[in-house]
Amino acid sequence: MAIIVDKDKKRRDIAIACTELLLEKGLKNLTVAEIAKTAGIGKGTVYEYFSKKEDVVYEIIRNLMAEHQQDIASRTDSNTSTRQKVFYLMDFLLQEDKDYSKHLETYKEFVSITLSDSNADEMHQFNAECNSFMKSMLTDIINEGIEKNEIIPESKNLIGGIMISESGAMLRAWLTNTDTKKEFKNYINTLFNLIEIKK
Repeated sequence: MAIIVDKDKKRRDIAIACTELLLEKGLKNLTVAEIAKTAGIGKGTVYEYFSKKEDVVYEIIRNLMAEHQQDIASRTDSNTSTRQKVFYLMDFLLQEDKDYSKHLETYKEFVSITLSDSNADEMHQFNAECNSFMKSMLTDIINEGIEKNEIIPESKNLIGGIMISESGAMLRAWLTNTDTKKEFKNYINTLFNLIEIKK
C-alpha cells in the first residue's frame, strides 16, 4: 500500500525545521544543502516542495503569521476589548505577553533583503501579501469594534495609519537599536482614548 504524504504539512514541517537555521545563517548565506540537512531530507526532496530557498523563507513567515492569528483567537473572546485585540495583533512589535523575538528576527531578515535588492520583485509581492494579511486582521478587529458600538465609525479611517505606524516603529527600532515599544503603546492608547465611545 502506497504511503500518502500530506504535501502541505510536509512543506510546513521543512520550513519550521529551518527557522533557527535561517536566523543563524541569514537568507544570503543559506544553502539548499543546509536546508535539506536541517530538515533531515535529501536535497532533491527540498526541490519537490520549494523551487528555491526564498520559498522556504516565505513558508516560515506564513507559518509564523498563522500561529500568531491562532494565538490571538485563543487569547480573545466576546468580552475582549477592541483596544486589547489591537495590542494582541501588534504583539510582534510590543511582545507584551509572549516572546516573538524569532518572529521579528525572521521578518527583519526578510525585510533587509527586500530593501537591499532592487530586483526583489517576488519579495516585494510577498511583503505585500504579509501586509494584506495583517491589514485584513486589523480591519476585522476595527469593524467588530464599530459593530459592538465600542469605537466610533470613523475608526476605520485609522487602519492604514496604524499599519504604517507599526512598520515605522519596527524599522526605527531596528535602525537605531532603540526600544520603541513604550512609544508605540502610548500612541495606540492615545488613539483609543480618542475613538472609544464613552459609556
